[in-house]
Amino acid sequence: MRKLIILFNTLRYLKWQQIYFRLVRKLIKPRVTENFQGQYPKISKTWEHLPLYDNKINRKFEASFLNFTKQLNLPSDWNKESPNKLWVYNLHYFEDLLSNCAKEKRDMHLQMLNRWIDENPVGYGNGWEPYPTSLRIVNILKAWLGGLQLDKRMFRSVFEQASFLSNDLENHLLGNHYFVNLKALLFAGVIFEHEHWLQIAEKGLNAEIEEQILEDGANFELSPMYHSLMLVDMLDMYNLSRAYPTKLSNQLVAKLEKYIPKMLSFMESMGHPDGGLSFFNDSVDGIAPKKAIIESYAEKLEFVISTLDASESQIIDNTHSGYICATCFGNKLIFDASSVGPDYIPGHAHADTLSFELSIETQRVFVNSGISEYSLSQNRFNQRKTFSHNTIEVDGKDSSQVWSSFRVAKRAKILDRYSSMENESRLLLQASHNGFKSKSTGCIHKRCLTFEPRKLIINDVLDGSFRLAKSFFHFHPDLRVTMKNRKLRVEGKDFLLYSNLSSLNPRISETFWHPEFGISIPNKKLEITFNSREIEVIFDWG
Repeated sequence: MRKLIILFNTLRYLKWQQIYFRLVRKLIKPRVTENFQGQYPKISKTWEHLPLYDNKINRKFEASFLNFTKQLNLPSDWNKESPNKLWVYNLHYFEDLLSNCAKEKRDMHLQMLNRWIDENPVGYGNGWEPYPTSLRIVNILKAWLGGLQLDKRMFRSVFEQASFLSNDLENHLLGNHYFVNLKALLFAGVIFEHEHWLQIAEKGLNAEIEEQILEDGANFELSPMYHSLMLVDMLDMYNLSRAYPTKLSNQLVAKLEKYIPKMLSFMESMGHPDGGLSFFNDSVDGIAPKKAIIESYAEKLEFVISTLDASESQIIDNTHSGYICATCFGNKLIFDASSVGPDYIPGHAHADTLSFELSIETQRVFVNSGISEYSLSQNRFNQRKTFSHNTIEVDGKDSSQVWSSFRVAKRAKILDRYSSMENESRLLLQASHNGFKSKSTGCIHKRCLTFEPRKLIINDVLDGSFRLAKSFFHFHPDLRVTMKNRKLRVEGKDFLLYSNLSSLNPRISETFWHPEFGISIPNKKLEITFNSREIEVIFDWG
């Protein structure tokens, strides 16, 4: 019965088209429906080319993705899901075409492309799934616009991939997968002058941009990592509109021009002073291009980059996404006052409601655990759970009911949220949620963060019934964390943080921080068991 309830609470949020297209995919298999006519596309001389990635495949055909390196053994490795399926997906993305040393490896890249064509027959294997197909089409065409010489055989292959993709769009998933499908058809439609693909892409993108990008600039999946990936998608499409100025509609270009500046501002507000991402929901470094590279790309396309001055006391309340960011005296606090969303595609959501991250100057202090894998595993499950974030667990339950690798059943909803500056040295961020509340039992979690130049006060209130509640604080692994007589001491490079916990029930334990896929670094976690319905924890530093 419990499994049926979980399944019901998962499926009831789906859109009808997600169910409909799942059935369609069972009945109708995609195929190539058009033939390449053999004419070379017209290359634009105004495409702004920029390497986006570190090297991923070297001349010895050693491939490194997700912090796992192995000698390629082709053709078997195209479909050998080792170490995991996501690693094989990365092999099919061909992101190395846009790497730092791509110019020096063009002969090798052409060899790899020819091998892919020879060893991946149409419709067979991982490489023909719509997501890697979408990324590969765009990466090949971007590399060509940047100087990679493609012959007719390669153009024919890209054309066939686009034709196959046009019959295999991920309407059943929607979200970022469907977005990159449409982007790939847009690139193929412009470069191959294919009106039908252009029409599909334009119609879909005009709707999806407004659906997937909120008014504060956030990607609606509420993951800083996926936000950065979508921002690159938006910049790529704007770059394409400048390279082929008569091909994209004024309506689509206007939306790109409207949302890209907002997305740049949101990325700035959600980043840490060390230049990396904050780790809310599925978010880590090493997947999206670095923030500095994305900003450089935007500047080449004549967008203005604005930076936050962390020495200034300020609050950036992203009201549509729910995240509240604050800076004070060189320090930065990011607070997740967001509901799980979007309801119909919460696959990258974590049970992290009302969690936070803090940097003191350029050093991270309080960190969410991050993610190391997408596989169906206990590690993946644990990394999505509440106890892996800087927030509160009640009666052993998560704030939202995460299950499997990408599923959420019952979800926490934000009931109220508020932020204010009492003065330049006292900033208040607060919110509450109902994730632990049922019709007759449970409680509401209310959290208030008071942020001062050298102090953070966390006040948590549980309004309602509960048996056991715990608050978690995860420390960055570079910090030296000790506790004696319930007095916490945390040594950073340029600061000393301490907290008197003598009136509480604290415990220091060992855990892991996952800053990138494939990386797990030991770190410390402070766990405080509630001894009343309200607790206050004060962290001072100097």
